[in-house]
Amino acid sequence: MELLPSRITRYLLLFVSLLAIVELIESLAKAVAGYGGFGFAVTLWACFGAAYGWLLVEPMIRPLLLMRRTVRGSSERRVRRIGAGIARDSGTANPKFYVYESEKFDVMVSGIGRGVTILVSGAAADVDDQQLRSILAHEFGHIRLRHSLIRLTMYGSLLSLAIVGHSMTAIVLPANLFVLWTMRQMEFAADRDAARVVGRNDVRTALERVGGVLGDIPQWQAVFSTHPTFRDRIARLS
Repeated sequence: MELLPSRITRYLLLFVSLLAIVELIESLAKAVAGYGGFGFAVTLWACFGAAYGWLLVEPMIRPLLLMRRTVRGSSERRVRRIGAGIARDSGTANPKFYVYESEKFDVMVSGIGRGVTILVSGAAADVDDQQLRSILAHEFGHIRLRHSLIRLTMYGSLLSLAIVGHSMTAIVLPANLFVLWTMRQMEFAADRDAARVVGRNDVRTALERVGGVLGDIPQWQAVFSTHPTFRDRIARLS
């Protein structure tokens, strides 16, 4: 998982939630005044299905695209060396590591089971050893706690829920917000797991560095995000 979700994904989640509100209003209006029709409902549910379908497959498609930009050299060897040390200290199976060309600060986990890989952008691979160790320890926390599997299960369930039927609207919106809240808790859990391996102060320092590079999302937007703000993550560690 990325340290912050992509902008497209964040706004897609917001769009889906707004669609749920629109659909709820449409359902109430139809019940009261006979407004709307079956075609409008089908269109909105198709939007739900397309949006959740994308959220389900994005974690699988994006790494495949990034793999085409991987680079070999000292950065990759350094990431593998530090990653191997974290795998040993955390008692986690050592995944594959790839460094890809990008000026964007980004780290993500892809795959489940023996196919797990960690992709690190060139910008993220350039931080000092202590910060890189903390960043990778956070990703190892996601692997050890099986967050990728939980994410796929939750979004797969939401996709199924979104296409069940017109009367399920009132359930989809709270379910969507609950899934987002759960994913934010997974980020806190991965931070705690990283602190167990490399130390709380090192993780906090890495979060401050990454937050300074990426910038923080507004507090109101965090409700629709898969990740908490850096402010909240640092406060939890403190």
